Amino acid sequence: MIDPTAYFHPRAHADDSVSIGARTRVWQFASVIRSAVVGMDCTLATCSIVDGARLGNGCIVSHGAFIDPGINIGDDVFIGPHVSLCNDAWPRTVKTHFNIDLLISGEFVTTKILDGASVGANAVVLPGITIGKRALVAAGAVVDRSVPPDCIFKRNGSIIKIDFERLGRRMREAQ
Repeated sequence: MIDPTAYFHPRAHADDSVSIGARTRVWQFASVIRSAVVGMDCTLATCSIVDGARLGNGCIVSHGAFIDPGINIGDDVFIGPHVSLCNDAWPRTVKTHFNIDLLISGEFVTTKILDGASVGANAVVLPGITIGKRALVAAGAVVDRSVPPDCIFKRNGSIIKIDFERLGRRMREAQ
């Protein structure tokens, strides 16, 4: 069901099994399919795909991001452009031992992104990962292990604590 207060672009796609919350905006060529749940006040940018995943409230999913079934995303999470959130550690054309229905139902979760986290552009998050509250994944990173709360996962795989004081100055330092 698409909430009547949501904006759904005429060139976006949703199947009858999805739930899209109040005031959420779904832009052109975005797809929400296979029992996906999108919370209130979210934005799904052009060409993004939410396939059988669950998103909390206030999330931003940027252009061309792909979110697989079995992914749970908390509130106020930012997913950058062209991010891939993966659900299968051993992808094959043969689906033996892979139960898509279990992933779509939400009974089996492969990846969790907790409240307030951000995933930078072109990052790939492998299955079995938890990204902690307020954590940040650098653009272009391949996340192969869980990220603790309030930490940055850098492109080189190192994990450091976030300097929230510096984060507050980010626009001034960019000049």
